[in-house]
Amino acid sequence: LVFAQEHCPELMVQEYMSGQEYGVDCYVDMLSGRCVSVFIRKKLKMRAGETDKAVSVRDPQLCELVRGFAERAGFRGQIDLDVFCEDGVYYLSEVNPRYGGGYPHAYLCGVDTPSMYIANLEGRVNEPQTDNYEAGIAMMKYVELKLRRVED
Repeated sequence: LVFAQEHCPELMVQEYMSGQEYGVDCYVDMLSGRCVSVFIRKKLKMRAGETDKAVSVRDPQLCELVRGFAERAGFRGQIDLDVFCEDGVYYLSEVNPRYGGGYPHAYLCGVDTPSMYIANLEGRVNEPQTDNYEAGIAMMKYVELKLRRVED
């Protein structure tokens, strides 16, 4: 790491975070600029930067942190955030202004942000729906491999 930093001064290095990681899907209304949907998943198993196993949770403190950040930063539409909690303190580590790979988890728990986009496109402002999902629902991804002989 020291060698890389000496030869690539623009390199950004993130501090190692050993605490609990959360993934958050957030929708900021395109018209009002208000954060109207926050879905929180507690990451249980990661592989190659992807969440393999997570469970939906409610965390009012984290929800308010995300809501305030998203509105102050001026985001619009869907954003995907990664957050760590160490010793009761939340650290925002990454923000992606797009749907994340875990969005199907949110959708299947009741969070329908595509409908929020449609409402905005029709000129309607969405009302806050931050508690519109069920906590305690697990999502698991897996990779499947299948082999078979093919005749020429």
